[in-house]
Amino acid sequence: MLIWIVWTGVVFSLLVLAALIHLNFMLIRTLRNEKRLEDFAAPALPDLPPLVSIVVPAKDEAATVEGTVRSILESEYDRMELILVNDRSRDDTAVTMESLARDDPRVSVVTVHELPEGWTGKTHALYRGARQASGDLLLFTDADTVLHRETIAKAVRFFSGNDADMLSLLPQFTERRFSENAVYPHLALGFSSMYPLTQVNDPRDKAALASGCFIMIRRQAYEGVGTWERFREEITEDVALAKAVKASGFRLSVMRGGDLVRTKPFDGLADVCLFWKRTFYGGLERSIPKILRLTANYVVLTILFGFLGLSTVLMISGDTDGASIALFVLSTLGTAGVVVPYGYIVRQEQGGWWYGLTAPLGMAISAWVAWSALLAVVSGRGIHWRGSVYK
Repeated sequence: MLIWIVWTGVVFSLLVLAALIHLNFMLIRTLRNEKRLEDFAAPALPDLPPLVSIVVPAKDEAATVEGTVRSILESEYDRMELILVNDRSRDDTAVTMESLARDDPRVSVVTVHELPEGWTGKTHALYRGARQASGDLLLFTDADTVLHRETIAKAVRFFSGNDADMLSLLPQFTERRFSENAVYPHLALGFSSMYPLTQVNDPRDKAALASGCFIMIRRQAYEGVGTWERFREEITEDVALAKAVKASGFRLSVMRGGDLVRTKPFDGLADVCLFWKRTFYGGLERSIPKILRLTANYVVLTILFGFLGLSTVLMISGDTDGASIALFVLSTLGTAGVVVPYGYIVRQEQGGWWYGLTAPLGMAISAWVAWSALLAVVSGRGIHWRGSVYK
């Protein structure tokens, strides 16, 4: 029986190794073709630059909202209005917002007392904030996001010099802990493999994504896709907006924000898993084929690590026949094809390269998260997110 398992592992590892070689070549090509905000033409701002209306929704964000607001107010781009939306907060969020509004005339506060039926809390808060906006450029950001002082100016120059209707910048973390290095990137890479940035930024391709940490959009495009009201029931409203922008013929640009946009780390591993379960569920459009494909990718690589463990045990126990050696070599090469690139990616994100060694753990957790999202779709139970159930 064991010999059949070993030979099955040999064939499996060989196929996975071939697939990993192909995927790594694609990864290299993608990384080379990805552009940063600085890579685009950026003309000087006019004497009277456009007014940017910045909307920051917050629910129980007293611990972070002040840091977010101050990072925006310290921006080198000062032609702005900042609309803070207090969404039914039970902590001191409202007190902090009112204090910030008293200190700076560019800041105003909108208070939401009740959530209308048929809306998610965040989309309703975004909608209420946008209704108060006066600018031709709207910027939506989260209450736990910190912007570099040059971020808004660079984004506005990008709009001035390029044919863009919406720009989203993918954030870095203000601090990287174990979860942000060992688990989060696997989940993010899995999702982005479904929507590579080279395809997202291709107007001929349907692929689209965005990050709610930074979405700048022309008013014409925002109103053209139906405003946030169109997405009032979406649990991943940022991705839904991006897809609608492309589907409506507007031009979408998505780039990695690097130091320009940073967000706070997660509270723990459970928080990471819940966030990505929600993202897989909503961002992949509750599509069973898409989520099943993602789940299969994680499971296959988790099995590969299992075969490496099996072949290692066999080698240590003295079973050195051809099949065992072949399984050990192929599974080792396959594992290296995951560990080495992953360590490089984490290092590029300012984490430690040695986190590549945590790939088996990260892949197993990712498989579980994707599987739980799949079950939520298949069962029709939906998912729980911030006190509500979404189906």
